[in-house]
Amino acid sequence: MAKNAIPGAPKAGGGPISKLIGALFLFAALATVIQSPVAAAHFVTSVAAGVGSAGESLLTFFGEVS
Repeated sequence: MAKNAIPGAPKAGGGPISKLIGALFLFAALATVIQSPVAAAHFVTSVAAGVGSAGESLLTFFGEVS
């Protein structure tokens, strides 16, 4: 049996490039929060609202299907 149950899925842990990209993303997020915390808060709020709206739409869809 293969160690990776899903073919094509990335391996756990990742390589040095994926870790570098993650570190750069974290650095960019911290820099944005430090430079303009109000804009960062608005961005997080709008993303959370979008995710909530998508979840509500999915629940409505599956409620209507069943």
